[in-house]
Amino acid sequence: MFDIKGYLKNIARAIDFDDIDRAVLAVLTMLFAASSMAVLVANHPRQKNSDFTNQIATTTATTRTESIISPYTDRSHFDNLPFGSHSHWLQPWRAYLETFPAAKFLQGVGIQLDLNDRENPDLVLQMLATHGIQTARIEIGWNNLSYERETLQNDRLQAILKACKRWGVRPLILLNANQGIPTPTQFFQRTVTANISAGSRQIQLNDTSGLTIGKSGLNNLTDAGWAAEALITAIDGKTVTLSKPLPKAIAAGSSVKMATLKYRPFSQPGSADYRQTIAGWQHYVGTVAQFTANTLGTTQSNDKGFDMEIWNELTFGSKFLSINNYYSPALATYDEESIWRNLVTATADHAIANPRQFAGVKFSDGFANTIPWPAASTQPVRISAISKHPYANRKNFPKDEQRGEKIDALGKPTDFIPTYSAMFPEYYATALQTETLLRDAAPLTNEIYGVWHGRYARQVKGRVIPTDVWITETGFAPDEHGVTEPFRALALKAKTTARYYTFYLNKGVTKLYLYSAASGDLGLGIVQDNFLEYARTHSVYPKNDRAYVSPALQITSRIVRQMKQNLDPNLTKTRQLQLDSISDPHNQIQFRGDGTAAHPHLYNRDVFAFLPYQVNSHRFVVPYYVMTRDVTKNLSPAKFAIQISNLRVQGAAVSVYDPLHDRLVPIEIERRGSNFLNLTLSATDYPYLLIIQEQKK
Repeated sequence: MFDIKGYLKNIARAIDFDDIDRAVLAVLTMLFAASSMAVLVANHPRQKNSDFTNQIATTTATTRTESIISPYTDRSHFDNLPFGSHSHWLQPWRAYLETFPAAKFLQGVGIQLDLNDRENPDLVLQMLATHGIQTARIEIGWNNLSYERETLQNDRLQAILKACKRWGVRPLILLNANQGIPTPTQFFQRTVTANISAGSRQIQLNDTSGLTIGKSGLNNLTDAGWAAEALITAIDGKTVTLSKPLPKAIAAGSSVKMATLKYRPFSQPGSADYRQTIAGWQHYVGTVAQFTANTLGTTQSNDKGFDMEIWNELTFGSKFLSINNYYSPALATYDEESIWRNLVTATADHAIANPRQFAGVKFSDGFANTIPWPAASTQPVRISAISKHPYANRKNFPKDEQRGEKIDALGKPTDFIPTYSAMFPEYYATALQTETLLRDAAPLTNEIYGVWHGRYARQVKGRVIPTDVWITETGFAPDEHGVTEPFRALALKAKTTARYYTFYLNKGVTKLYLYSAASGDLGLGIVQDNFLEYARTHSVYPKNDRAYVSPALQITSRIVRQMKQNLDPNLTKTRQLQLDSISDPHNQIQFRGDGTAAHPHLYNRDVFAFLPYQVNSHRFVVPYYVMTRDVTKNLSPAKFAIQISNLRVQGAAVSVYDPLHDRLVPIEIERRGSNFLNLTLSATDYPYLLIIQEQKK
């Protein structure tokens, strides 16, 4: 005799349902989307001069669906991807599902400020703040300090910071020592008085006065932006000896560019040079902190109103991190990568030693921006986050297949590679490359070569201290993908902007800074070119800014508006919504497999992103979309059937809002259970917002 009760119990366990009645219902809804349910009135306010209308969700006849994903959340998507492996099928972002406070989303919407001296920062900050930006990354490099007294006075930086203060935008200060001007530096020129052949270490100059052995040197010998690349190691009259041979000949009478650095490059830990440069760095950090607090007017506040990131990238401009980059052969034998840890620790130690100066200031380890090795478990307790720069480039498979073990849909090794092209914002949250940033952002502790990674991997005296992930640079440049029409470029950036913010801020990233404000309509720029031109010639914000607002800022503003509606800013403990199942009748795909269970097609339902945020005790905003592999190709809306649980269903109103076109989208409510809803809704390749307004108690 068939044991139906036991069978249903197994189903309940498999799809993580907590009672048999819901398991029965799940089985039925897997086969048919049941007809029923009353009309729910959408709960949006009308907007002036908009086609945004209060539409009504109506009940329609159901249709049979072909395939179902249940459960949607499956940890094996992450667990089957040890470091060194990658997969076209596993989706590590589906290994966990969290409902984040909408207030956290709002605090995380950021941008890189790259304004030149011509643009009025007050107008640009007003534009950004008006349309949802709440935090801005601003570089204040070590070179901004004066050479003699190592003080900081910069009218332009003050104007930018004051504009941030005025418009409620929290600055993230990037601390950096780019090799082009790594420290306080004096620049000058000298004339070569005799022909010098390539490979020579000695050079005759017209004047050697004012040169400092070990700190003065010749600039830009092999790199166009490298101050004092070859340091002077000896001076004998008008002849100087260099720390490395000249890469090219220099003719007599030539003028050479030179510089004197205030501090020697970082050297062997424990050496006198090292201690002096570390002390100089700590002084720089404190000086920038004081300058920022003074400008913001927060010196007496418990929260100074800004945060700090330690270093930018190791991919360029980082020669100053090792003395051996300036010498050939190397000056000292030591672990040159130790500075990645030591500089973070020295900064944290300085903040701990000066608690009032750094009250409320969070620090992020920027050395993690372009490498996977820094981990939560190894961060000093004073460091709040690690940073990432997940710029995605186009990949054409199988040509651009990553090295390492390939994992199939069943979690097993494979040699099969599908054929398709990928260019999309979430690339570094997928498994297409083993260095997925979710190894650090996810609430799943994991190991990379004996070091523990993950949001909760850090423990101090037996207590878990969460470590955030901040994306401090990322973005999409249409002109790098053959887009030459400004209208299309701006439209593409609206799509990618919405995907960047809604996805990553729901998957463990707590701050995301798009690069950048002023990089052009065809490039990475988020502020429209015509407004930047306006900001160069005006001092008053336009009465009607519609013609100046980029589509990227428009869609951001509309998403932010929905997150702010009846916001509870103190909500920290959220109710975790569950996506129990998803199905579709169309079987649309992103790429073709070979038809086997190990190498199936990648269906759109496999990459359906469901990203819940809780606004208050009875309101949820859930961005959702199909995570298409090529963001440059538009996806027509298509229907999906989903079941959402852990809701207070009785009396709840449900609607779907399209933030790109500022309008409601039809939704069909198929079934209302005790704490779940069965919905049929349309999805495309950018976020629609599913808005659930529960009845107040």
